Amino acid sequence: MSAKPRFPVWVAYALGSFLCYGITNSLLGALVEWSDKNPDTPITAPFVLWITMGFVGVVAAVMFKTTGRGYKGIPSRKFIWIAAVAGVTLSAGMLTLKLGLASDPSSRGPVVAITSGNSMLVALGAFVMLREKLNYKQLLGMVVIVGGIVVMAVAAGSAASTHALLYGIATLVLFGITNFLLKYAGHYGSNSVTAVSILWLSAGVCGVLAIGYCLIRYGHLPGMQEPKLILWAILAGLTLGLGMLCLKLAVTKGPGGPATAIIGSNAILVTIFNYVVFSSVPATQKLIGMAVALVGIIGLALAGWRRNAPQPAVAISATDPE
Repeated sequence: MSAKPRFPVWVAYALGSFLCYGITNSLLGALVEWSDKNPDTPITAPFVLWITMGFVGVVAAVMFKTTGRGYKGIPSRKFIWIAAVAGVTLSAGMLTLKLGLASDPSSRGPVVAITSGNSMLVALGAFVMLREKLNYKQLLGMVVIVGGIVVMAVAAGSAASTHALLYGIATLVLFGITNFLLKYAGHYGSNSVTAVSILWLSAGVCGVLAIGYCLIRYGHLPGMQEPKLILWAILAGLTLGLGMLCLKLAVTKGPGGPATAIIGSNAILVTIFNYVVFSSVPATQKLIGMAVALVGIIGLALAGWRRNAPQPAVAISATDPE
């Protein structure tokens, strides 16, 4: 009797990260509206997200200490630094993205379209350094998703300044490095919770430095003086932190490129959020892009269904405790 096909667990984790990132990015966009479109808000709001992740990392460290668990599951000291660097590149990527959009608001479409290509960078890195190959269904699904994101992004505007495009390229590289480093750590058996807790702490350090700079220079956090904005930003930081954990699990247990492509399509949720909360009716082109991206996500999910067969060998270590 043939075994019943199993839903690929990496797709489930990727969809979890997709949801968390969608909430995070929806709240970041909403913060701009709720601050009466203060131009400082999109730049400084991420600082609160970083320090929130750092606080979660501290809580995790305390729990590790009190339970005697410790930072187990890290093959060598090298992977501590890899997780820490991933936290820095994540923070830097968020900053360059916001700086790019702030430098030329009309460039939103091209900048977002460029950054969506980071999944291709992850797939290339996994192929070259980890010898991870994708079947034609996975490649097709990933290309379809990225294509849908590009269509959605272009619907937001076609003009772009040189500065904005350079920021977009920097964001693509930084997000690509972040996601590949998590894939690399998982490939060599790094425990997901441990690695991501280090990333949280690293991002928290970036938040402390950024907020400290603002307090020294301005005496406050520009664009984020209202308590309610801080609270919403903290919630966005919590969902970002959880999204990073789901991302780590997704790229460890499955192919890096397709997993990050699914996660990167969270603009679908942002569009739905803007329609529900702000009555922002999406353009027809954006709806077409959403439909294309959804087709790609469904294609990747269906391509992953398999009978009782071994999972892809994405990690040298036999286990990656959650």
